[in-house]
Amino acid sequence: MFNTLKYAKILEEVGFSREQAETSVKILVDIMDDKFATKQDMQEFKFAIKEDFQQFKVAMKQDFQQFKSEMRQEFLEFKSGMTQEFQGFKSEMTQEFQGFKSEMTQEFQGFRSEVQQSMLKLESKLTIRMGTMFAATIAILTAIQKLG
Repeated sequence: MFNTLKYAKILEEVGFSREQAETSVKILVDIMDDKFATKQDMQEFKFAIKEDFQQFKVAMKQDFQQFKSEMRQEFLEFKSGMTQEFQGFKSEMTQEFQGFKSEMTQEFQGFRSEVQQSMLKLESKLTIRMGTMFAATIAILTAIQKLG
């Protein structure tokens, strides 16, 4: 606490008139009231700062929770999109594989059919040749038997 009476006496002792000392003290007190904080002002300021900090803390917690929720939602949407993309890719690959398998089955059946036809032709030719050889053998044996 500022002792105004003591300050006024000091000013009078150094040559100020009573009116000058009181005016000087009044000006100093007015300046101090306007510019300096009292203990009460500091307590109120401290309380206001605590209140502001608490509100800031709550707001930051809410903002973080909202951000976390938004990030979780974005992640779930991304995951869902990737799952759909993967399923689409898997479906395309399955269709491609089925198409390839079908083509290979047809190719194999065509090849099998060609081999079977070739075997039938070969069998037919061999039958004719064997028949011819058999007939020639009988003719030769008959000729040998008649000559002999």
